[in-house]
Amino acid sequence: MDITIRGKHFDVPERVQERARDKFSRLQHYLPLLDEGVCEVDLAHEKSKEPDRRFVVHVNVSGHGVHLRVEAHAADPEAAIDHAAHVLSRQAQRHKDRLYRRGRERAPKGALPAPEAAAPEDRIDHIARVKHLALKPMTEEEAREQMEALGHDFFVFHHNEIEQITVLYRRHGEEYGLIIPEIS
Repeated sequence: MDITIRGKHFDVPERVQERARDKFSRLQHYLPLLDEGVCEVDLAHEKSKEPDRRFVVHVNVSGHGVHLRVEAHAADPEAAIDHAAHVLSRQAQRHKDRLYRRGRERAPKGALPAPEAAAPEDRIDHIARVKHLALKPMTEEEAREQMEALGHDFFVFHHNEIEQITVLYRRHGEEYGLIIPEIS
């Protein structure tokens, strides 16, 4: 992860930069997708009446669709970085848990939901697999070659001469059949 540290109204000491790099690089533990991400740390020294709010840290982490943001206040920059790192690690953990739950709870992409209380005769036997095809126009000969190369008994393709989706299938022996759907 690329970590950029900037200071506003003061120069960031080397020990504070090292601490920030150490703390924020640990986010990759929760979200390995952040290996190629960007972390921007902005430290500011503000004049505040409250001594425990003099240093402000703004942290933006983004990469592979993950966007985390935090702002922390403290009496010294190291404490502000520690607090921001703690909040970011909780956010990253929640994000990881959300991604994990989504993958576990959601049905596979493209699968049909199971019928609730359908009668046995109305119920379709379970669908084991759903495939999505990217169809490209081809001739019957090209479709036959693709079918043979894949070792399938049928092949769905877009027939470029009639501009329609068709199915080529193997019949008994060396013959082939072609299904051209018609809407009635």
